[in-house]
Amino acid sequence: MTDLATHASAAQAVPRLPADNRGTAVHLEEVEKVYRTDRIETIALSSVNLEIGAGEFVSVMGPSGSGKSTLLNIIGLLDEPTAGKVRLGGASIDDYNDRRLARVRNEQIGFIFQTFHLIGDLNVLDNVQIPLLYRGVPARERRRLAEEALDRVGLEARRRHYPSQLSGGQQQRVAIARAVVGRPRLLLADEPTGNLDSQMGAEIMSLLEEHNREAGTTVVMVTHDQRLADRTERVVRLFDGRQVR
Repeated sequence: MTDLATHASAAQAVPRLPADNRGTAVHLEEVEKVYRTDRIETIALSSVNLEIGAGEFVSVMGPSGSGKSTLLNIIGLLDEPTAGKVRLGGASIDDYNDRRLARVRNEQIGFIFQTFHLIGDLNVLDNVQIPLLYRGVPARERRRLAEEALDRVGLEARRRHYPSQLSGGQQQRVAIARAVVGRPRLLLADEPTGNLDSQMGAEIMSLLEEHNREAGTTVVMVTHDQRLADRTERVVRLFDGRQVR
């Protein structure tokens, strides 16, 4: 099996983003995203103005192609807007280079995806440790934090299993543990229950609510499930790249 150390190299620490005096976690101003080819121009987002408070749990809804994932990618610094401004924790990221953006993503943002994105040749414990490895956290501390995260999602006993030995719901629990192990200020979830049955989806939602409530982490979740959206504090709706509510 592949050793964990082969999946990352040492990284220097990056200062945490300053907290905004108004308690704002995310601020988007007139954000636009346009994808262009030689013949086609596709407007994914247009004139989006959004403010999300620190500690808030917000869901994003809209039909397929409305710009939900694009919005999440811009908030998570995975993509750059064509126009407009993005501020996280009150800090403008306009002048951040790729290296600095990557370090902010690693240390301050947690990501949960519909398809888990676990590394098949690493066991559960090693998968959860990956964000900490990129930070240069010492091995003993990485292990302790990863075991604590797995315990919070009810999978500490499965730490030596591999992803192929887990159910879909268990794999998503591992993905949540990996996303929160570094105690991010912002947690982004893109259809985290989309590949799960309703019962397991409800359990995953409960884990997100618990982390939001107990850790005070801001959570932004894309979902098609109105029942899950109704459990969040606020629903942001997109249609054809525009914010309609």
